[in-house]
Amino acid sequence: MRAGNVKGPALESGSRARLRAASGLTLIELIIVICIIALWAALLFERLRFYQEAAEKAAVEYTVAVVKSALQLRVAAMLLRGEGGNIGSLARANPVEWLMEPPPGYRGEFRAPQPDVPRGSWYFDATRKELVYVPDLDGHLERLADGSKRLRFRVRVDEPAESDSERKRMTGMRVEPVMPYTWFYRQ
Repeated sequence: MRAGNVKGPALESGSRARLRAASGLTLIELIIVICIIALWAALLFERLRFYQEAAEKAAVEYTVAVVKSALQLRVAAMLLRGEGGNIGSLARANPVEWLMEPPPGYRGEFRAPQPDVPRGSWYFDATRKELVYVPDLDGHLERLADGSKRLRFRVRVDEPAESDSERKRMTGMRVEPVMPYTWFYRQ
């Protein structure tokens, strides 16, 4: 009997030690798990920033498309009222005034060429007659020829090379970037 008693407690203490070791993580295992989680979080964060910037680019392109539509409606209304000779004045106007409501982040008209506005803002440069966007996320936006990352758009009026003897006719109007830009891919 004594032999059984001696073996019993010795087996119990050995199995307890194994259970304790199997139930917890060692320090190395914990460090590996934390590194894997940190790597996944970094990849997720980078992908999230990429998609946020892509969404910002899409919102900018949408706003420019809305301004183009508003320009077409404004030209059509002026033609219907018989004000075709005044259509050229639209190139000097603030295109945000043609919209039902300003785009999100619109800060107003400024006369300074580079006003201090928060990132993700639109403003109208009244001196140059340009609608300007200051991107919030610009990691995939190449610097423009002037070294900045501000996107500038202007209303252009195409007039014929030779003036008509009776009246000057406009051949087309459009909203276009002042300087071509590359955001994510070549345009």
